[in-house]
Amino acid sequence: MKMERPNCGMGKFVRNAFTKEKEHNGIHFEESDDSAYGGNEKPEQYQYTKDGTIDRFGRRAIKSKTGGWKAGGLVLVNQGLATLAFFGVGVNLVLFLTRVLHLSNAEAANDVSKWTGTVYIFSLVGAFLSDAYWGRYRTCAVFQVIFVLGLVLLSLSSYLFLLKPAGCGDVNATCQKASTMEIAVFYMSIYLVALGNGGYQPSIATFGSDQFDEEDPIEGASKVAFFSWFYLALNLGSLFSNTILGYFEDIGNWPFGFWMSAGSAALALIIFLAGTPSYRHFTAGGNPIPRVAQVFVAAFRKWNVRPPSDGDKLFEMGSKESAMTGRKILHSQEFRFLDKAATETDKDITSAQPHNPWRLCT
Repeated sequence: MKMERPNCGMGKFVRNAFTKEKEHNGIHFEESDDSAYGGNEKPEQYQYTKDGTIDRFGRRAIKSKTGGWKAGGLVLVNQGLATLAFFGVGVNLVLFLTRVLHLSNAEAANDVSKWTGTVYIFSLVGAFLSDAYWGRYRTCAVFQVIFVLGLVLLSLSSYLFLLKPAGCGDVNATCQKASTMEIAVFYMSIYLVALGNGGYQPSIATFGSDQFDEEDPIEGASKVAFFSWFYLALNLGSLFSNTILGYFEDIGNWPFGFWMSAGSAALALIIFLAGTPSYRHFTAGGNPIPRVAQVFVAAFRKWNVRPPSDGDKLFEMGSKESAMTGRKILHSQEFRFLDKAATETDKDITSAQPHNPWRLCT
């Protein structure tokens, strides 16, 4: 006797609202239908990033609207153009100082070495501001504005004051001696370039990688690939400036080289700002110096306390989030004496007051 499955009416409707049936070789399969969650929307766990990133309004970042290669690609173009602009100045700076400002080779090389060192010093400043207070996006934006201003001032000062008579600055044409004020404006401009480029370089690569969720398998692979593309963009910008711009500057066309650098930096800034609505962000973690000091002070105050052998029993190890802003750093076996700072004593557990970070912290 052939039995037929009864038509369940509303029950079938409810089931089909969440699944689709497929038949293959006489076997029925059911697969989820995203439309059941409201059109093309997906369940919450699939909509949002899992690495803690937020959008520009401070809300959890939505994967489909933020990050990915759309945002990461803008960062790559920005890096290529900014590198072109920076090396458009640095590649022939020694020649400019000797031919235009009449410095000796030794003096010019010394000045360029100081200038290059300043770039790296400002990198420390930019990295600290980015991680502690401003976040990577604001740090990149602010220092790129300074970078553009420095290049514009360099282009103007060279064209209006230093390259006199017109066309000087090559092997054959000698420039007039500049005044002290004109030289001061020139040095101010190149150190603004050093501040702008040095301040934002440590953050731009990390900011680009922030656009990919490392908790997502696909985006995690893209995050790894991003650094290879970033290195390619950097080298392409450097290649162009060292060949094309370097050639024009070597034959004495300094205004063209400097204005090309300024225009490239301005375009890089515009492209960077254009991606503002689609960027993902990590919240700045605050000044790390007091937190480091708290660990040492708390460990010293518990000098006679023996930390647990199981690291999972330390303070905050049982939760996914840390009291500090940002992602938690995994516990390691190095510097075990600092585990005393995260060891909870009876006084810490029974205290009715919120925990004192100078006595209990991670």
